[in-house]
Parts: sequence; C-alpha cells; structure tokens
Amino acid sequence: MMQPQQTYLLELYRASMRTASDIAKASIENAQRLHAQQLEALREALDTNSRSAQRLSEASSVTDLMALQVKLAGTQAEQAAEFWTRAWRTASETQVAMLGQVQNQVGQLSERVRETYNAATRAGESAVNNGVDLSREAERKAQRRTA
Repeated sequence: MMQPQQTYLLELYRASMRTASDIAKASIENAQRLHAQQLEALREALDTNSRSAQRLSEASSVTDLMALQVKLAGTQAEQAAEFWTRAWRTASETQVAMLGQVQNQVGQLSERVRETYNAATRAGESAVNNGVDLSREAERKAQRRTA
C-alpha cells in the first residue's frame, strides 16, 4: 500500500513543478511583452519630442506657440492613455493564461487523486474479500474436522 502513496506524492510533486514552471514562463513572457511595449512607447516619445521641437522652433508668434503646446499636450495624453491601456490588457491576458494553466493542472491533479482513490478502494475491497474467503475456508475446515 505504500507504493501507490509514493506514486501519488511523486505525481503531485511533478504536477506542482509543471504548474510552477508554466506560471514562471507566462510571467517571463508577460515581462517581455511589457518591456517591448515600454521600448515602443519610448521610441514614440523620442519621435514625438523631435517633431515637437521642430514645430515649436517654427512657431512665428506666442499665440502659435501656445496653440501648438496645447495640441502637443493632448497628443501626449493620448499616447499615455494608449500605453496604459496596452499594459493593462497585456497584464490581464497574462492573468487569464495563468489561471487557465492552473485550472488545467488542478483538473489533471483531481483526476489523478480520483484514480488513486479508486485504486485504493479496489485494493481494500479485494483485501476484505480475500479475508472473508479465507475466513469462510477456515470455518469450513473447522466444521469438517468436527463433523
């Protein structure tokens, strides 16, 4: 009976390690995606800064300068909102992927527990039946001796 328990614990350990590995992989992939988004946002900011500096240097009056700065501030606010929207979307997609992996692993583990329980139940029933059979056989032998 000790062997099935060891097998069960080994399977539990393996499943846990697979789950931990899958979650770590998803976390690393998420960090890579966020890093790529940050780099893209920085490149866009540098490009926008260059274009803004060029436009500001071409302003012919204070009114033009103020209008241009208002327009640039709006553009920067839009870019920041887009960046955070992408970042939150990436984070939520990663969470969904991780939860799916954990759910899958828990389902597999539940199935293994169920199989182990059924095997142990069958083994227990078989042992009881063998004991009953041996007891009946001993009883029959005892009855034959007394008869």
